Amino acid sequence: MIRQYTAQKQCDDLLRLHGYEIDRPSEEMGPDSSAKKFVSLYSKGWKTTFTKASDWLARCYHDEKRVVINLHHLNTCSEIDLTQTILHEIAHALVGPGHGHTQVWIDKAKSIGLSNPQPCGPKLKIDVGRAIQASETLPKRTFHRIDIKCPTCDKKAIEKSSIVMNGIKWTLLECSHLVKHEQLQSQKVDYKSWTNISGSKTIFPYQAEGIEFLEQASGRGLIADEPGLGKTIQALGFAYFHANECTPVLWVCKATLKIQALKEALDWCGPAFMAQIIENPRSFILPGLKMYIISMDLLRNMPSEKIEKIGFKTVVADEIQHFKNPDSSRTAELRKLVTSAEYFIPLSGTPWKNRGQEYFPVLNMLDAVRFPSQEKFKNDWVDYEYDNKKGKYVQRGIKNIKEFRNYTKDIVLRRLRDDVLPDLPKINRQIRFIDMEALYKQAYDKAEEKVANIVKAAMIDGQPLANIAGMIMQLKHITGLAKVQVCIDDVQEFIDNTPESEKLTIFHHHIDVGDNLQQGDGHTYEGLDKYLESQGLSKTLRLFGGKGPEERDRIIQKFKNDSQCRILVASTLASGEGLNIQFCQNAIMLERQWNPGNEEQAELRFSRPLTWEDYPPYLQEHLFKEDHSPKQPSIRVPYMIADGTVDSILTEIVERKRLAFKKTMNDKDAELTWEENDIIREVAEYLVKKRYKNQLVGA
Repeated sequence: MIRQYTAQKQCDDLLRLHGYEIDRPSEEMGPDSSAKKFVSLYSKGWKTTFTKASDWLARCYHDEKRVVINLHHLNTCSEIDLTQTILHEIAHALVGPGHGHTQVWIDKAKSIGLSNPQPCGPKLKIDVGRAIQASETLPKRTFHRIDIKCPTCDKKAIEKSSIVMNGIKWTLLECSHLVKHEQLQSQKVDYKSWTNISGSKTIFPYQAEGIEFLEQASGRGLIADEPGLGKTIQALGFAYFHANECTPVLWVCKATLKIQALKEALDWCGPAFMAQIIENPRSFILPGLKMYIISMDLLRNMPSEKIEKIGFKTVVADEIQHFKNPDSSRTAELRKLVTSAEYFIPLSGTPWKNRGQEYFPVLNMLDAVRFPSQEKFKNDWVDYEYDNKKGKYVQRGIKNIKEFRNYTKDIVLRRLRDDVLPDLPKINRQIRFIDMEALYKQAYDKAEEKVANIVKAAMIDGQPLANIAGMIMQLKHITGLAKVQVCIDDVQEFIDNTPESEKLTIFHHHIDVGDNLQQGDGHTYEGLDKYLESQGLSKTLRLFGGKGPEERDRIIQKFKNDSQCRILVASTLASGEGLNIQFCQNAIMLERQWNPGNEEQAELRFSRPLTWEDYPPYLQEHLFKEDHSPKQPSIRVPYMIADGTVDSILTEIVERKRLAFKKTMNDKDAELTWEENDIIREVAEYLVKKRYKNQLVGA
């Protein structure tokens, strides 16, 4: 496994090294000059680029002066293999077009160091399910839960430096006390008494059990608690209480969650865990820190030497479900880190979303002996169901849930919210049907008829429903715009009838739907911002994809701390992970998603533990009782559905599946998986039936 940055540098260096000789211009020739001048391929404009879209290892394009390398090849090849691949293509560049793999090319390839010149080999298999091999894994470690105390102040003893004077070892601690090493007291740590640095928050008992689980798993375990149960704190606790063995920690997360990870580390572990957020491949790596934070997308572009310079012992991978494809460059980069690390702590409330095989990469990284290959995992643990419409078996979730849970109990910890925090507010999901205005209804009917005709023709001819999701999304877009005015009316009623401590989040999908909520449509209705200002309140806050972590954090802090900021307009997809807005206990789902799991992720931003000290006075009174215990009301989330449209069709399909799941699945830990393509196809068939009720439509 080789990083893209490393491959880029290696190929460019070889392009600088190899070239050809040309006649030296007469003006450059002195009495002692040779008649030839070396010109490198790089100086003549040859460059390195990458692709994922093909099944070959590499190609040489003479017209474009490019050596193109397949990123999938980097996932599995060694540095020697990559060098040979690059030399193969450089030989093509040197002999020019028209030679192919002739003797001319073979002679040139040998002259530049290609060990065994051969024609381009078989096509690259990009569906092999890359995996860590058992031989690549490090042996497990045993942890002893001992806490060393300073005899002077009784704080945790963290050693800064030591010196031996007159045969006695003296130790300087981070608490600034200089003590004899033999005086350091040790006792067994009680994780359940761990508090944050200010002492305002104490870890929940189940979170303490999570730290113990990681200890028993030798620092290689998945925390798969339901969203909102504090997985970050459990990973931080393990690193904090075993800092001498487990730091430095390399924390890998989505770019939007970097600031959140840093804040949690400082809150619970103190200044000793001040982390560097690595912003780009050129970032200087500060030496000697206990924690480094990097986005998952930056990994593949980081120079290998910079990552290695950190000397990390532990890798924490937050939202591990984003590494679901074993063949992707992103997963290959994490796999490479894991094979180098002594400890690996993945975190996810949804280890897989659509298909059971998505669970394989993380399980393979945790235990390559137990989970050696994706094919074996699919055969042993993935559930399949015969789809009559497709005429084949399709993949679902994990089969034999109880057996699987028992088989992985030493490397996977899964707790449900109702089990560990039964008093958390429940999500009260409500369906609210609305009628579209005539203008929108006319546009919608015309668009729906067009889509239905296309789908019908494809079904009769037995053709695949290509691009059907995009066509139906146009229908959803119209319904989204049609519901904005009704939503604005609801928000105005909310503002008029609730105290200032009540806040509301509106989830949408399309950017212009959010724009219209804020500013109006320019002629029919005014937006929320003008109304809010008329009431002496701040304009709506806006959260959507593309905002950096600092900006996201600034918006959330303003929403929480400013009593005049009462409305947040947020993209469902951009807000479904890593967003802590439990102080807001009202929401509207304005536009539906193809995957209801994304909606559920957004809902769970609200139902989370509350701590008195985290909130300004105006929210403390609203959220807590007199004894500072949370009031914990239910969270009301109305789904706004345009009646008689694709909205209501999608809702019927989703709610029917939810009901069937509850009736047939006795194991409450079973996952209701959503397959977007199946939902889209079913919506398409509903549209045809709606338009052509009395006509028989073939498959």
